[in-house]
Amino acid sequence: MLAISVHLQTLDRWLRENVAHSDSPVILCDTQGFILAPSSAVAAGGGPGKARVAPALLATGAAGGAYAAADGREMLGASTPLGRDGWRLVSDLPVTHVLAGYRRQMRWVFFGAVATLLVVLPLVLRLSRNIERPLTGLAAYARELHDTRYAAACPVARSDGLPREVAELREAFCQMAGEIRSHVEEVERISVEDALTGLYNRRFLFSGGRKLLEASVRAQRPCACLMLDADHFKVVNDTYGHAAGDRVLAHLARILVGCVRKSDLAARYGGEEFAVLLTGATAAQAAALAARFRTVLAGNPCRIDGTFLSVTVSIGVAEARERVEYGENALEDMLARADKALYAAKAAGRDRVAVDGARA
Repeated sequence: MLAISVHLQTLDRWLRENVAHSDSPVILCDTQGFILAPSSAVAAGGGPGKARVAPALLATGAAGGAYAAADGREMLGASTPLGRDGWRLVSDLPVTHVLAGYRRQMRWVFFGAVATLLVVLPLVLRLSRNIERPLTGLAAYARELHDTRYAAACPVARSDGLPREVAELREAFCQMAGEIRSHVEEVERISVEDALTGLYNRRFLFSGGRKLLEASVRAQRPCACLMLDADHFKVVNDTYGHAAGDRVLAHLARILVGCVRKSDLAARYGGEEFAVLLTGATAAQAAALAARFRTVLAGNPCRIDGTFLSVTVSIGVAEARERVEYGENALEDMLARADKALYAAKAAGRDRVAVDGARA
């Protein structure tokens, strides 16, 4: 009996010192529910042998559960066996106290969440603006690229303040746009340029020449054209080879470019034939330019394998007119009449200039 008394005193002191909440004491009781400790609970229950927990509290088990107290209050309790003589540790708490504590915790969680949002939201908005601004700029640049067929330059902007991923995306996008523009320019150049001479090709002569002639008509300015053909070019190919013939054609093109203005359109018409559209020039002015070209060409023979080869050309000249007699439009009509004048120059002995309707 003395040992049991000592143990109960120790449990009484331990339970007093380790109560989690003053309203929810932990009680030691036997299998019948009679309270063994703490002594305060024994005294509150009428003394030793009389203080007893509710049977419903004992039935809650270690997992806990709800039960109705003798005064009608709803309680939450738990009963844990100690494994010795059937003793149990029990504890209960009114449901209203549990809900009040839960509400207090929820209020703290709510206020904490609001405070966190007030602190974090400005940072998030600032980061969003830092990300959105360059992305918006890239989107506008992409639309401008589409509208200008990749001719727009990438906007210059410092990327020091941008997130690393966004800065890398912007740099990669600008680099890609520049490469695409280079490819587009190369394709456009190849599509309109003669690979051998560097002059415009026949296709661009008709597409660009039509626009050039229409602009001259709207401005009420004259426009003329030259049709040039290298004399005896087949003899050059047969004597010196096709590679030498290509060099002769490139030589003619270089001298021709040096004689015409930047506003004029010089193109390789096909084979050894060339065409030049002269804006703001009459037939007489075009004939004078053709004569100057023949003079410059005569003073600059083409060098082939240490040999200087003199090359002559026959040139036909025609001026645009409103009334069309040849072809389907004013440009084709003018080219057709210049070509007819070219054959007249060849028939007259070559190495000369012939004007549509006359001979110079």
